[in-house]
Amino acid sequence: MKDIKALVRPNILTLTPYSSARAEFKGKAEVLLDANESPFDNGHNRYPEPLSTDIRNALGKIRGVHPDKIFIGNGSDEIVDQITRVFCVPGEDAVHALPPTFGMYKVAAGINNAEFRAMNLLPDFSIPVSDLKAGFDERSKVLWLCSPNNPSGNLMDAAVIEDLIRSFPGIVVLDEAYIDFIPEASFLPRLDEFPNLIITQTLSKGWGMAGVRLGAAYASEFIVTMLRTIKMPYNINVLTQAVALAALSEPEQMEERVGILKAERERLERELGKLDIVDHIFPSVTNFLLVRFQDSDSVYRYLLGKGIVVRNQSYQPNAANCLRITAGLPEENTRLLEALREI
Repeated sequence: MKDIKALVRPNILTLTPYSSARAEFKGKAEVLLDANESPFDNGHNRYPEPLSTDIRNALGKIRGVHPDKIFIGNGSDEIVDQITRVFCVPGEDAVHALPPTFGMYKVAAGINNAEFRAMNLLPDFSIPVSDLKAGFDERSKVLWLCSPNNPSGNLMDAAVIEDLIRSFPGIVVLDEAYIDFIPEASFLPRLDEFPNLIITQTLSKGWGMAGVRLGAAYASEFIVTMLRTIKMPYNINVLTQAVALAALSEPEQMEERVGILKAERERLERELGKLDIVDHIFPSVTNFLLVRFQDSDSVYRYLLGKGIVVRNQSYQPNAANCLRITAGLPEENTRLLEALREI
């Protein structure tokens, strides 16, 4: 723990977080006159619970993690920014990432004036371990690993992930945004083995809650405390908390829908493989496929003309002529396939 504390920005390590009225009073009362709120009850007139305790308790039961080791963020975007701010001294420290991957890692580094060190994934989207390790030094504070990876859809080798966690001199963040599509691969059961590990997950993908903006970080109690120290007092509003709790109360619905999407992804893979305009379909364990076409730009434009939008990834490393296609409803996927067959 002493080593982890040494990684935190000195001013944040000693920072006193803002103390809100709802954080100071932890009991129950019938008359609330402490927070300058409106007393007219409309369901939203009171400030939200600052630490999203009910959500942490619900996630803790589902994931098998103590609630004190869970930080709730306004989407994974906030969590990415918080982690960068906690551990990177602006103008001095560096973060490492493996493009093509989630773009917010680079954006957060730019916002916080941290050096962004990119080491491209190999053509099969595996990790170039030796080359990556060669770039580690005393300024290396955060390593972003995305598994399953976006936009390639592949799962990273567990032994490689473990080796990097043990060898990286700073904090390793394992982004498991798509883990609900392959839950057996999660590192959460091993969280306590690695004091420098943060695992991030989200309700946006498998849970179907992208619109409410809610992400979670799992880490040691010390790291969670540091993340809470710099968060906005009420970062998760009452509407988000209510909707998220309702979704978390029905995990069987999430599992059913994940099963449907996996089956649709497999159908897309089979049917796309029959088309002459498709050069390669990269293996995926997620709800999307990265597909290399003979001419991705013309395919992209044709689909737009049919009212269908996919994600053009051709500008990404090792993704020339690639489109990322999300598995939609069965009828949406049928419409996509019919349009591609027309080409």
